[in-house]
This record gives sequence, C-alpha cells and structure tokens, in this order.
Amino acid sequence: MRARHLASAAVLALTTALLAAAPAPAQPTAPPPGGRSAPARPAGHTEVPVEGGSARFATPPALLAALKAHGVVIANVDAQGTVTPHHDSGGISLGIKGGTVTNSGGKVGGELRFADSGIALINRRNNKVVKVTGFTVDLGQGALRARLDRGPKMTVGTFTRPGIVASIDTDAARLRMNTGITVTAPAATKLNAALGTTGFSGGGPLLHARVDAALDPSVDLDTALNLGHRPTPSDAGRRSAGASGAGEPSER
Repeated sequence: MRARHLASAAVLALTTALLAAAPAPAQPTAPPPGGRSAPARPAGHTEVPVEGGSARFATPPALLAALKAHGVVIANVDAQGTVTPHHDSGGISLGIKGGTVTNSGGKVGGELRFADSGIALINRRNNKVVKVTGFTVDLGQGALRARLDRGPKMTVGTFTRPGIVASIDTDAARLRMNTGITVTAPAATKLNAALGTTGFSGGGPLLHARVDAALDPSVDLDTALNLGHRPTPSDAGRRSAGASGAGEPSER
C-alpha cells in the first residue's frame, strides 16, 4: 500500500515538473485603436501628402474651334456655382486642396483633389449651360473625374500616366505634370445631350493639363517614392565629356 502511494506521488511530481517547464501560451496582441492592424507598406510605396498647388486646364485648339462652331463658349464657375465670363484662351486655373502621391510601378500614383470651383460650358444658341465641378485626378488610373451639373462624379477624361522619376522635383518638393486628356465616350454623350450639340466625340481631345502640386517638404522623397539615383549636373557633364572624347556627338 505504501509503495502504491509513493508511485502516485512520483507521477504527480513528474507531471507538475513537465507543466512548469512548458512554454506559456502566447498572449493575443491588443489591436491598435480602431480595431484594425496597420498593413505593412512596401518600401517606396509611401503616400506623400499633397499640400497645395494648382493646375492649368486649357482647351485644345481643335476642340475649341469645334465648340465655337456650335456656339459653345467656356466660362468660370466659382465654389458657389456662380458663372462668370471667361476670355482667356490660355485656360482656367484650379487650386489643389489636397491629395497624395505614390510610386505605382514606376508611374505616378495617388490622387489630386481640386477646389470646388470649375468650368462652365454655355451654348449661346439655345442658352443651355453645363457646369463641370468637383475635379479630382486619379493618378493611379490616369483618370479625370468631375460632376456634371452637381450630379454623381464620373470619369470625364483619361490620360497617359507619367513616369514617377521625371515628374517629381525633389529639390522643390513638387509634382509637375504636363499632359493631354481625352474625353470618355459616356462624358461626350452627356455633354452633347446637355448642351444640345455634337461638339464632343469620345476619345477626342478634352483638356490639356499643366499640374504643379506642392508635396510635404518634410518627407524624404527619394526614399518614400523609391526614386533611386538621380543624375546630378556634374554626372551629366562627365557623361557628355566622355562621349565627346570618344568621337561621338554629346547627347542634347
């Protein structure tokens, strides 16, 4: 009987020792505020804030001539929806109020959000007016979106996305783009119907945009946007001198 008690005591002692030696179960990590864990962000894909700037939207000469032939003229629309005459053939400037810029596969990504003002199209022959406001530029999709007469936002035009390295001025902390925008077929149909004209054609020219957006100057843009090595003026000079010394014309 005593031997049985001793054996039971030995088993109990061994079990206790094994449990004490086992690692403690991992405790669940408390979620961050909001209940969502932040996803890992790949290097070079940081969203750089846009702090301001402006864009100049000009009507291409071919479209401007077609609109004038149909009696359509262009005017300004302020944030309250008031239409004012516009006589500058060089285009209309809109302020940039926010957004972000990213490196999307070597192309400019992100979004630019513009001030609430916009452009009005006026058909003087029938007094029909279309207000185009609420501009946003989807840099990742190459799309210009806006509202026609305060309706739902739609893609009114598309453009070729520029390369990230050529578009970012790291010294000035600016995004600069100079691109043509073509009108989408749905937007052309809506604009023609609203104006009572046939001046717009899907895939045809819509606007020419010259963008100058101010980026957050506190961000290391080379690292955040994975811009890589940018040749300095001295590098370019050495390459040019080397090419000339080899009997080949220097690159212009």
